[in-house]
Amino acid sequence: MFRSVVVVLFVVLVLPVSGNAGALQVNTSIKPPFSTVDETGCIDQLLKELGKRLDQQINLVRLPPERALIVINEGKSDMELPRIAGLEKKYPNLVMVPEKVLDYHFVAFSRTKTKYDSWDDLKGMRVGYIIGWKIFEKNVPPEADVTKLRQPLQLMEMLEQGRIDVALYERAAGQHIIHEKGFTTIETFCTPLADRPMYLYMHNKHADIVPVVASHLRAMKEDGTYSKIFTSQQH
Repeated sequence: MFRSVVVVLFVVLVLPVSGNAGALQVNTSIKPPFSTVDETGCIDQLLKELGKRLDQQINLVRLPPERALIVINEGKSDMELPRIAGLEKKYPNLVMVPEKVLDYHFVAFSRTKTKYDSWDDLKGMRVGYIIGWKIFEKNVPPEADVTKLRQPLQLMEMLEQGRIDVALYERAAGQHIIHEKGFTTIETFCTPLADRPMYLYMHNKHADIVPVVASHLRAMKEDGTYSKIFTSQQH
């Protein structure tokens, strides 16, 4: 009897999650430089490595931010990233993997030298951000004139054209658009309105493997794989 228990524990704790159950569908709305069409961004590489360690195929599905949350909450996909902590309060079928994927720096972009160092600085301003970005929905003051858009490029184009005063977005992703499109009038405020660790969420039907996924993410950081992936992105 004791020997049988030992064998069972070995199977549960040591063997990888099997890929026999089919591919895991991962929602994301993340944009370059973190994720690219040819899947060479740092998040793309991180997911591929995670799939190898889980012995599981991972398929990336690109959806708008708000739609992505609805889809996974309904159990129509398996994972969603990257997201701020605490979303399970609004989406009860989600389980956060308790190991951060990366840090996001939420900043203001503007066409003037005016500094936006706090949320209160946005009062009375024409502010744009992407639909489904919960941190902006929660923190932008009601005194701001808000325009919500579906695509980051639309957001930056509206700012470039002077149709909004401030565009709120992630720093590296916004700078990527500015550089790629050659926008010359937009200022990036390097002091973030907020810095947040970003996480991967899973539908609660996969709650049993959440600790396994977290352990693989930690192992990547400990063995240098994580650093290698994210350092290569900077070159």
